[in-house]
Amino acid sequence: MSEVLKFAFKGNRDYVHGTSLFNALACAASQQGLAHGKIDVSFKHMIRNPVCVLEQRSPMSEDSVVARVSGQNDEHFVLCLNEASQTETADRQEFDEPEVCRGAVIGDKCIVQENPHHHDRIELLVSLCKKMHQECIDSSKRWVFSRYDGQFPIPTPGKVELRISKQIGTRLTCSDVLVNDQKIATMYFS
Repeated sequence: MSEVLKFAFKGNRDYVHGTSLFNALACAASQQGLAHGKIDVSFKHMIRNPVCVLEQRSPMSEDSVVARVSGQNDEHFVLCLNEASQTETADRQEFDEPEVCRGAVIGDKCIVQENPHHHDRIELLVSLCKKMHQECIDSSKRWVFSRYDGQFPIPTPGKVELRISKQIGTRLTCSDVLVNDQKIATMYFS
C-alpha cells in the first residue's frame, strides 16, 4: 500500500500538525480493515511539505512518522508517513486552540474538561495537553506532540482528563489520557 496525501497547515503553522497525521493514520488503519484497536504513533521529524506519502511497510530510521497498529485478533501492521518529493503550496485551515480548551480546569500537573465541545478528538487531547504543559511546566517552551500510544478510535468524551505521569525536566513528558474516567492512552510531549 502506498498513497499520496495532501494536508492543510493549521493556523499560522509552517508544518503539518501531528493531529492531522494521526487522523490520516487512524483512517488508513480503518481502510486496512482495523476499525478499532491500538495505535502507537511516533512523530520523529517535522513534516513541512503538505504533500506526503503513506506506506504500509517496515519502518526505517529516517521515517518522519511511524504508526504500529494492532487489533484484537493478532492483526498488526506498520504505517509510515514521509514528505513526498513533489511539493505544493499548503492550504490553510483555521485552528483556534484557546477555543478548544475553553472551560478546561488546570490542576497540579493535570487538566480536566467536562462536556468537551470540540469535535476532533485528537485535536482536543493535544490542545489540552499543550495547555497543561504551558501552565504547569514551562510557558516559554514550544511544546511538541511526539507520541500517542493507546486506543483508537478515541471514545466519545463526556469528560477528558490528562495527567503528567513522568517528566524529564522540560525535555520530555508522559501523560495519562483518561476519557470518561477510563485510561485510554499515554501521550508524550517534548
